[in-house]
Amino acid sequence: MKKKIEQLIDVLEQTQWLPIEQLEQQQEHKLKKIVRHHAAHNAWFKQHLKDQGLSPNKVWTLSGIKSLTPFAKRDIQRAGEDFLTKVVPPDHLPVVTSQTSGSTGEPVTIYKTTHNMMFWNAHIIRDHRWYNRDYKGKMTAIRATVREILENAPSWGGPVDMLYGSGLAQGIPVNTDIAKQIELLIKFQPNIIIVHAGVLTGLVSEWERTGYPLTELQHIKNVGDTVHDSLRERVRSLTGLEIEDNYSSSEVGSIAIQCPASGLFHVMSENLIVEILDEDGRDCQPGEVGRVVITDLENTASPIIRYNIGDYAEVGQPCTCGRHLPTLKRVLGRERGLFRRADGSRFWPTAGQRRIDQVVAMRQWQMIQHSLTDIEYRMVTDEPLTEEQHSKLTEIVNKNLGFKDEVRIVNYQGTLPLFNGKYEESVCLVK
Repeated sequence: MKKKIEQLIDVLEQTQWLPIEQLEQQQEHKLKKIVRHHAAHNAWFKQHLKDQGLSPNKVWTLSGIKSLTPFAKRDIQRAGEDFLTKVVPPDHLPVVTSQTSGSTGEPVTIYKTTHNMMFWNAHIIRDHRWYNRDYKGKMTAIRATVREILENAPSWGGPVDMLYGSGLAQGIPVNTDIAKQIELLIKFQPNIIIVHAGVLTGLVSEWERTGYPLTELQHIKNVGDTVHDSLRERVRSLTGLEIEDNYSSSEVGSIAIQCPASGLFHVMSENLIVEILDEDGRDCQPGEVGRVVITDLENTASPIIRYNIGDYAEVGQPCTCGRHLPTLKRVLGRERGLFRRADGSRFWPTAGQRRIDQVVAMRQWQMIQHSLTDIEYRMVTDEPLTEEQHSKLTEIVNKNLGFKDEVRIVNYQGTLPLFNGKYEESVCLVK
């Protein structure tokens, strides 16, 4: 496995510079093989084609695949064991399962192969290389997957340790009190932090109040959350560092990595076809926002072919860095984060963070739309809000969201409770 990952890393070093036409030729070659494979061996995919009156040869080109209707998480749930392809090439074995977090309310199990895991590991290394991270440095992970505080672990684990060896590591659960997190960070003094943007917001608010204490920090990497421009500006002003971002999912691994030169997100086109589609199913153009639909060209255990992953993103322009991998300008997050208005329209909620910061110093925040007339704005502050602050904040958030009096402010001290096991800055529960 180690040798195969090393070989794949070397290949990816070359393919990122290929002209887009060559990348697409490689995609189409893989697409034909994966469609033929699942059409022959997967009961659900056979029926999926049959229901639409399609034969495999009609969908195994980059243009033909667009005739296949995208499927969603609920389709995987309904398929059950039929979503497992019964025959997998021997060199792709063993098959493993990956469980999504269920943050959208629709947890699913995806079957993956050794090839999927090789690409996942190779893209982790690609991410590190693009940002010139020093493997011998000290790394802190503040993530939902960290279950207990871990101090001075001997390595980062994963492909870095397997391939190159690494420095010490620290693990902090995301629901640890912000003050405790900062205490642990000061003691460890990491060179790299991997952290959810929602947690980073709380850290930044405290650092703005008390002073920035991490003298050895060189990299701040977001994982799992949407990073807003306001947070990028605050981090830049406070630390002099840029937030380093990527876009991934449990189902398909790394989807796009943010370019250190331009800030655009390069799609991992060597193993994925990523489409951004408007409401009519047409390809979005640069600057347009649409649904993310993904085809996994390496998964021979599950037919991830035109999968509506439930996210929205904005198409980017070609990048100036010289890599020809397609780009996304922004990853906006889950469809679940879109709020609804009474007329049925949907929008991305922004609450006016800069104006809020002028009223009170927040450690963390979250918006939840329970109904068309009930929006809960959660915020963590050091001290309880005064009546005047509460009134002013209610006015700001209502106005910025375009409502009158639907927003209610809920004040927390300490840390926000997790929502579905993770931090999500905006959640819409309106069906």
